[in-house]
Amino acid sequence: MATLIEIQRDADQLSEEDRLGLAAHLLAIDRSAPLGPDDAEVDQRERDMDSGKVTPISHEEFLRQVGR
Repeated sequence: MATLIEIQRDADQLSEEDRLGLAAHLLAIDRSAPLGPDDAEVDQRERDMDSGKVTPISHEEFLRQVGR
């Protein structure tokens, strides 16, 4: 069995697409990892923005508001 260091070294050699796939896989099998919004939530948020119910903010404004 490969060591963690060997796996990390091998992962560094992957293409960006493969690294992202590996990261998604690792997050999917980690039951303690936070889950992102599902499709229904994304659709509802888009409807809220399109209707004017909420006002979107820029990424810079978001970072300012969270204190970064």
